[in-house]
Amino acid sequence: MGTYIVTGASAGIGREITLQLAARRHRVLALARSESRLEALAANDSLIVPVPIDLSDPDAITRLSEEFSGYDIDGLINNAAIQENVRFDADTYGPDAVRAEITTNLTAPILLTHLVARNSRRPLTVIDVNSGLALFPKSTSAVYSATKAGLRMFAEAMAAQAGLQIRVVDVILPLVDTAMTAGRGKGKIAPQVAAEAIVAALDGRRREVFVGKAKALRILARIAPSIAARIMRRM
Repeated sequence: MGTYIVTGASAGIGREITLQLAARRHRVLALARSESRLEALAANDSLIVPVPIDLSDPDAITRLSEEFSGYDIDGLINNAAIQENVRFDADTYGPDAVRAEITTNLTAPILLTHLVARNSRRPLTVIDVNSGLALFPKSTSAVYSATKAGLRMFAEAMAAQAGLQIRVVDVILPLVDTAMTAGRGKGKIAPQVAAEAIVAALDGRRREVFVGKAKALRILARIAPSIAARIMRRM
């Protein structure tokens, strides 16, 4: 039995990751804002431990050190993210929304990785759930694209630190059929499929994993980057 932390665990991909890990008889510390959803999720399996938290609050993340102190953590899956699908100059997109995207999508994963690594007594695997927008930005998601690019660079920087007992894996997903992508895009994969790829990455050795249609984006990025950029701008 291992112990894993999953953020954004109450819905979508995070919920499926949590259930799949528990089905494999791993303990899961399930992090999300909604306490009621977490309690409903935990009712599925006694190995799921609900941990209500608002990841847009850095101080709340720091306080998790005591919450995690009784566990030997094997892995962290940074899944939680928010995306404002608007132009950067939209009247409805203010400083609070900008801060929330940056903190939830980039600051929180880095702080959690730092916190868990400092308290872990064993080699740690960190999965950063990422997007093709980390490679090429979307015209109406400037901040989200920037945070995902930053998360990808963080994974590369961690891999560059020789002797570090932390394996950071960047999982690049195509569009997944979740509440965040409702009303846009076609050919989405199911959250269960995305979760299977993420859970499988825990046991692999690759630093970067492209899933589904994201594999084609990886090829396009090498042979026709201008075409890839045009496609992603319209996502």
